[in-house]
Amino acid sequence: MNEFTKEQKDEILKCAQKLQSLMFRDVNPADSFKELIKLGYDRDIIHASLALLEQAVHHNKSSDNEIAMCIERSMSSIKRERTDEVSKDSFTTDKFYGICTDVYKHLTNTEARATPLVFIWVKGIQKLGVVPIEVEGQGVSPMDYLKGIVYHENPDAYCFCGEASMKTTKKPMKQYSYGDILNDPSSKDIVIIQGNSKKGDSQYNAMYDMIFEQDGHIELKLMEEFIGENMESEKLP
Repeated sequence: MNEFTKEQKDEILKCAQKLQSLMFRDVNPADSFKELIKLGYDRDIIHASLALLEQAVHHNKSSDNEIAMCIERSMSSIKRERTDEVSKDSFTTDKFYGICTDVYKHLTNTEARATPLVFIWVKGIQKLGVVPIEVEGQGVSPMDYLKGIVYHENPDAYCFCGEASMKTTKKPMKQYSYGDILNDPSSKDIVIIQGNSKKGDSQYNAMYDMIFEQDGHIELKLMEEFIGENMESEKLP
């Protein structure tokens, strides 16, 4: 993409993101092209976006691509009968949250552990989407990326899964700087799962205590006192 200006490269990336969303929804190529034209992208930008995605697919086949491997582990851990139900009328947000929870529990004891994930579900198509979050920079939380992902993909429901640290003392949170709680010996590691529907009428919140066993296995124990707890945050969509 050396022949493009910085502004054009930014346009190509935005176009590629939109194209990925259309592909995820199984929109056929001709209709996708029309949609991109309607959004104001010219033919050169669209063709460059296609080339960029083809490059990414080739790169994702590399055995050292951690994001691609994480996605592969996530989707391959879902039983076939559960993926088959996704496109049926009987599939609900509760079943969606159940799949997301089971996948993240499975990943906790693999090389993909601690990778924050956003699962997305769009009604009427026969697949779920998963977006691993790569955190860049200091003082940045995985949830800082959540709104951008959800608003861009506009799914019927999303589910965020990630690890966090939870304080166990009565020390006020205002006495912590960002990240300090990780180094507090009294804190404990937990898994947070948070989801909602597009209409906002199917919120899901759960926390799991991470129990580290002597053999290295990690067990997730549901913290029942937090079931359904309203986890209000300005970072949530």
